Amino acid sequence: MTENCIALPDNYRAVRHINLQKDKKALFFVNGISLIILILAAGIGHQIVPIQTFYSMEKGIVLYVIKFLVTIGGMILYIFLHELVHGIFIKHYSSIRPIYGFTGMYAYAGSSAYFNRKSYLVIALAPIVVWGIVITVALIFVPAYWFWAVYIIQIINIGGAAGDLYVTWVITSLPEDILIQDSGLSMTIYSSEHNASQGGIANDQ
Repeated sequence: MTENCIALPDNYRAVRHINLQKDKKALFFVNGISLIILILAAGIGHQIVPIQTFYSMEKGIVLYVIKFLVTIGGMILYIFLHELVHGIFIKHYSSIRPIYGFTGMYAYAGSSAYFNRKSYLVIALAPIVVWGIVITVALIFVPAYWFWAVYIIQIINIGGAAGDLYVTWVITSLPEDILIQDSGLSMTIYSSEHNASQGGIANDQ
């Protein structure tokens, strides 16, 4: 398997560009998948603990407000923790500091390094796995009244990973020798001249 690297090998060239900000069709597809996941996850959660418990004020208005604020705070914090996990694995596989940023719409973690398929798949899927386990453990111990405050974050964890899952699907369909550079805003996938010569550059932008 191709090694992760800081400089692109001479015999590699771009075979695909992915930019979900510019590719409206891909963005619509990803958002559609995300919405489906959100609805299914909410339905599953309702079967475990009725969603009415989230907005119930049976324990008083003060605790209700606290729960609401904790939920909002947790949702915002999760966005940055999600990118932090991406960044930790980027640093692990490249030994260089990741690039963090915020567009005004979403946070991101990126790098100038080039990652092989196996490493990039770990980077892409790490947040949903790591936080999925952490949040699931938390759900086991929280009382029913707090279940949805935590479960909403789990829904965001799963549904918000639709973009990572889309990229995973794209990457697994490409040759094994690919190298991926992800700036956090857009992604370019490279392959050796032998594989790249089999077709033109595809653009998701």
